[in-house]
Formats: sequence, C-alpha cells, structure tokens
Amino acid sequence: MFKKICFNGCISCYLISVCFILSGCEHLTSLNKKLNPQHIVKTTKIAPKWQATLPHNGSESNLTQFWQQFQDPLLLSLIEAAEKESATLASARARIAQARSKLAQANAALAPAVDGSASASRSVQQPSTTIQGSGAQGGSNSGSGAFNSAQIAAQASWELDIFGANHAVLESSKVQESAAKAGWHEARVSVAAELANTYFNQRFCELQVGVLQADAMSRAQSVRLTEIAVNAGFSAPANGHLAKASLADAIQQLRAQQAQCDLEVKALVALADLDETVLREKLANQPFKADINAVDGLFKLNEIPAQILAQRPDIYTAEADLITAAANVKSTYAEGLPKVSLNGSIGWMWLSGTGFSTNGKTWSLGPISVTFPIYHGDVQETEMTSVEANYEDKAANYRSKVRYAVKEVEEALVNLHSANIRQADIAEAASGYRASFVAMETKVKAGFANLIELEEQRRTVLSTETTALNNLKQRTQAWISLYRAAGGGWQHKEVPPTGIESTSEK
Repeated sequence: MFKKICFNGCISCYLISVCFILSGCEHLTSLNKKLNPQHIVKTTKIAPKWQATLPHNGSESNLTQFWQQFQDPLLLSLIEAAEKESATLASARARIAQARSKLAQANAALAPAVDGSASASRSVQQPSTTIQGSGAQGGSNSGSGAFNSAQIAAQASWELDIFGANHAVLESSKVQESAAKAGWHEARVSVAAELANTYFNQRFCELQVGVLQADAMSRAQSVRLTEIAVNAGFSAPANGHLAKASLADAIQQLRAQQAQCDLEVKALVALADLDETVLREKLANQPFKADINAVDGLFKLNEIPAQILAQRPDIYTAEADLITAAANVKSTYAEGLPKVSLNGSIGWMWLSGTGFSTNGKTWSLGPISVTFPIYHGDVQETEMTSVEANYEDKAANYRSKVRYAVKEVEEALVNLHSANIRQADIAEAASGYRASFVAMETKVKAGFANLIELEEQRRTVLSTETTALNNLKQRTQAWISLYRAAGGGWQHKEVPPTGIESTSEK
C-alpha cells in the first residue's frame, strides 16, 4: 500500500512538471515575440539621407588611414604614446576580459560540470569486526588490525536547458564580447581625437603668437611715430595716449596667447606621458605650417545614414545591451519553471585490512531530479517587472543613441561645410587687404601717406591672417569630429588589440 502511494505521488509530480513545462514553453514563445531586439533596431527611425552638405573628394577607404593623411610624424607618435598610457583604453581592455569571462561561464552552463575527488584513510576498528571478502582475498579482521581504504572518482552533473534560457544567455554573451571589442575601438578613437585636438590647438596657438607678435611690433612702431608727431606739434597728445593704450592691449593679448600655448603643451604632456622638455624640443624641431590642402577631402562619407550608424561602436554596444536585456528577461522567467538535472559518478576503490585486500570500479547513475517552485512570495513577479523595465530602458537608450549619433554627424557636417565655404571668402579678403597694403606702401614712398596709416593697414592684414588661421583650425577640428562621429573606421569584424585576441581568433 505504501509503495503504491509513493508511486502515485511520483506520477503526480511528473505530470505537474510536464504541465509546468508546456505552459512555460508557451509563455516563453510569447515573450520572444514581445521582446524582440531586432524589431526595435529595424523600427528605429533613421533619415534616408543626410540633411547637411557632404564633403567632396576623398574616399571611404581613407577613413581607416585618417591620421596618416595629415603627414605629421609627431602627431602619429603622440597618438601612439597616448594610447599606451590611456586609462580609458586600459578600462576597455578590462571590459573585454570580463566579457570573455562571462562568455566562458555561459558556455559552461550548457555542458555537464565534472568534478574529481580522491580520498584515503587508515583506521583501527574496536571491537573486532569480521569482513567477508568476495574478491581474490577475504577473511576476518580482528579488532587489533588496521583497515585501509582509498578511492578516486569523478562526479558529473548536468542541468538540461529545456527552455533555451542558457542558450539565450550564451548568445548575448557573444554579442557582449564583440561589443567590448567595439568599445575598445571607440576608446582608441576618443583618445586619438582628444590628443589630436590638443595637438592642433597648440600648433595653431603658436602660429597665432607669431601674428600677435607682428601686431605688437606694428603698434610699437605706431607709438614711436605718434610720439614724434606729438612732439613736433603735428598731432594731439590724445593720439599719443591712444597709441600707447593700443600697444598695451596688444601686449596683454600676446601674453594671454602665450599662456594658452603653455597650457596646451601641459595637456599634451598629461595625455602622452612625456617629459615636458622633451616634448618642447620635438615641437620646436618639427615646424608646423598651416596648409589648406592638408585638410581637404580627407575621406568620403557614405550618403546613407544607416550605413554610417552601423559603423559606430557605441550603436553596436547599445544593440548588444538590448539583446542582453532580452536574454535576462528570458532567463529570469525560466527561473520560475521546472528544472531537470542529471547526476552520475564513476570511480575506483581499494580496501585492505588484516587478511584481505580488494579493489574495483564504482559507478552510479542518478538521481534524475526535477525541481519546480511552489511558493517564493513575490520574488519572481518583482524580478520579472524589474528585467522587463530594464529591457524598455535599453530600447529607449538604443533609440536615443541613434538620434544622438545622427545629430553628431550632422553637426560635424555643418561645421565642416561652413568652414569650407568661408575659406574662399577669407582668402579673397586677405588678398584684397594685402593688395591695399602694398598700395599704401607705394603711397608712403611717394609722400602721399604717412607711416602711421601704413601700420594701421598692416594690422588689418594681420587681423585677416588671424581669421584665416582660426578658420583653418575649425576645419581641422570639424574633420576630426566627423571622423569620430562616423565611427573612426570601425568594422564589426575588426581584430582586437594585441594581447587581447580570443582563442578562436588566434
């Protein structure tokens, strides 16, 4: 009677488990349809084309060789040094290692876990015990005899992934590993862009210093000439005071510009971890020229925004986070479903004592266990609410990332186009002012104008040179911003940095 009751109870438990499994499979199918990352990706609105004007000339392949096109060896060496010392890149490498660790754990969850054990003992039994041996030797073990045993075994356990939750976690772990590699590239582009912006700020700052020095010299000459005119009675004393004030203002602007240049040098020292004296020597030994052609047509941008966004590491990372959030919903729901586990072991045992010795293989299969939740309060419900809210958050974050990425590209295109079209007007203005200056020199030599008027004309030319330098710097920075906004040449299958390759990529 008791055995019959136990048998019926076991049958009932298995029937309940089967019902749980069938219900769980149906609900998981519904969850997969409701929480579909690819649906979010495909339905996110992206404009069919860019609204801003695209740069002309160049090639899409030039994006991967962006920094080399500046033909500046010092810039390349500083970028390399900054990448070696960057804490941002170190953090990115750590995230790659963490992602690979989680991937290994996800792989392990799908396979049986095998553990080994070994033990040995020696004991004396009191009172005496008789042991009948069925092996080659057997007999009686007296109380004064020693009893020896040794055993080695391997135990295996395996939880079946009936609902595919572990497979979903594995796929999300693979995507997260790829996202971590993409994050490394994004960090590298960020470090290079920061270093390059600082480098060009310093270089153009030095050129501005040269212009301000010439401006200060011109104003000093005007002071000297005005003093002569005032002393001779040909000019009012107020004009002398105005000339001196103008010179003092020019000198303070020069000093402020020199201080800014020093700050840029110190920023380069911090980024590249170089000795300041060594860096200043390198900057002095490699003259920098403001070349308009050096920042013309550096690369060609794809006309389809969706293809550019597909090359951005941060967009890929946001998509990976969305896939992971969906996998977390599935695995959390699976926690409330029945679990089927298989266990088994195999080993070898040796026994010996007074008058006997035997050894042989040992093995066991089972138990095959089915566990299912009965009551855990509101834990499962609140966990599901939490992971579903997290999925919605990641979906909103993905859409936001896409919108912001489009904004970054559009802004860079607007700034670049603005600087490009202004360049022609600035060049025409500079040409006209230089021609006017030459004409003024001719008038001075002929006695139809004075030197004070000539110096005023000179400062107008210098002011135009300052405008041209500022515009060229803006063009350079706009190209760097566009390079960064376009993903910095990242491709989904790009090889990770040396020392971080996964086993499958070696």
